[in-house]
Amino acid sequence: MKLKTIFGIILGVVAVGLTSCSSDLTNGENTAVNPNETAKRTLSLSTDKAKTRSEVNLTTGNKWVTGDKFFSYNLDFNGPANQSRNAILTAKSSSASTVLEGTVACKNGDRLNIFYPGTYVTGDEQGNIEISMQKSIIDNKTTQNGTVENLKYFDYSFGTGSVTVNGNSASGNVDMEKLYAILKVDFTFNGTKLTNIKKLVLSNVITGGDFKVQTGQMNNTKIGSIEVKPANPAELLYVAIFPTNGFKPKFEVYTTDNKAYTYTVTASDWETKTAKVYPITVAVKEFTPNPPYVEVNNVKWGKYNLQYTPGSNADGWTGGYHLAANPWDYYYSDGRLPVLSTGSAAETDGIKSDHFRWGDISKAHNYGSDAKEHYDGTVGDIQRQITNSNEFGDLPYYASQQQWRLPSPEDFEELMRNTTEYVGYYNDGTNKIYGVLFVPDGVAHGWVLNKNNVKKKQSNQTGSISKDDLREFTKEFINKGVFFPAAGSYTDYSNGAPTMYTAGRQGLYWTSKSESATNAYSFTFYLSGNTFNLPTVGNRNAGNRPKKFEMYSIRPIYIGQ
Repeated sequence: MKLKTIFGIILGVVAVGLTSCSSDLTNGENTAVNPNETAKRTLSLSTDKAKTRSEVNLTTGNKWVTGDKFFSYNLDFNGPANQSRNAILTAKSSSASTVLEGTVACKNGDRLNIFYPGTYVTGDEQGNIEISMQKSIIDNKTTQNGTVENLKYFDYSFGTGSVTVNGNSASGNVDMEKLYAILKVDFTFNGTKLTNIKKLVLSNVITGGDFKVQTGQMNNTKIGSIEVKPANPAELLYVAIFPTNGFKPKFEVYTTDNKAYTYTVTASDWETKTAKVYPITVAVKEFTPNPPYVEVNNVKWGKYNLQYTPGSNADGWTGGYHLAANPWDYYYSDGRLPVLSTGSAAETDGIKSDHFRWGDISKAHNYGSDAKEHYDGTVGDIQRQITNSNEFGDLPYYASQQQWRLPSPEDFEELMRNTTEYVGYYNDGTNKIYGVLFVPDGVAHGWVLNKNNVKKKQSNQTGSISKDDLREFTKEFINKGVFFPAAGSYTDYSNGAPTMYTAGRQGLYWTSKSESATNAYSFTFYLSGNTFNLPTVGNRNAGNRPKKFEMYSIRPIYIGQ
């Protein structure tokens, strides 16, 4: 992305005069209050052609608005307990110049920190104000819509001035500075400007924090996303941001024709500063929002297990097949399957399933006893293969109309090598769903971490960690990576009492390769008592070469466009 030249400081530093004012306050003896003693003084703060206020205009200048509130904090306050170092000042007119009025406890030489928009907060700690670019604190509801007029709701400004007291009057000045910058941004796709933008999501940016008027600093900054929604389709957006060094936002653009585009800034030398406008044109590429996969080393791992549900007609899938609704979902978590009378195809076709024999297509989800030996006898790799009139082969490749495929053992090895491995559980409100999560976060790729982020073992090696070392996953954390639930397996083929094996305690997933006509390679992990045995792939000692008739989970890889 090539940045255009910055316009310059349109929202620059300006001086706000503190005019002389009279006060009829006395010390109780009908004598004027000593200028060097703290007393409540009615101050009028006049502004001269101020460009720091709540109506922001990038061409004609900004102006004050009647009723605007400022928060004043006296840095040098040493008055009695019945007085406060804090005060609220109010704008009395709407123009480029105005008067701010209020009552301030101060003495000669006191320094005042002033912040807009001013407000008192709940509790005793005044002057600690939560500010945000996601929602305005002025009305606690307005969000950014990409227009210049909307910027007034995010016009956070701060300055410091000093007070000179002369008898009953005070004068001085204060410089007010913007605490934000503005992106003036438009977008192109394949050289054509986007003119129908309905939403922009700017992520990996500072969304807000706690502004401490005493120090003039923002603490507890939050990193997240700013959503900009124009009232009408737009081609140019103005976005208020909190500046930072190494500004590396991600742009997601959504248009009225239901297309989505993205661009991520990767260079670390873009330094944004307060009181500047940055006009930029971003060349975006089209993408699928919230894709059902996570890309790891150029491989698009599915987020969800393959499932079969009678009557399902999922878009792009064949004959009842689809992906699970959530990464942690699997059928029959209690281990009990419906009892079969015959185990025929007609019967099992009406029963949901998410465990399948290796290389089986035509009877893949049939768990009746007569289907036990119906698996692919191929020795080698069946990835992207379909044989014998859809009888055997790569089940997800067939079921997805060639948009997904089985993962190979090498795919699993690369997944473990290029992600950080977390082990733990997700609580869905009813059950703890144990599993393994692989996240391409750069934290400790190729390693297993415990709940305290301590490296316990390299990935794809036999070993275990204590159950006490398992972490509780949140939905947000799981969505960052590839989560494999311990969905168990089916092996007994008892029509009268079909039971899942180790449902909730063991994860067993097929790969696309077999060792022999009767055994294939798998990806396996399991929980045994207070020990979590870590996942491996293809390891004979870890039970990774099971019989093909065993019914395992399948986690497909996306290969579509």
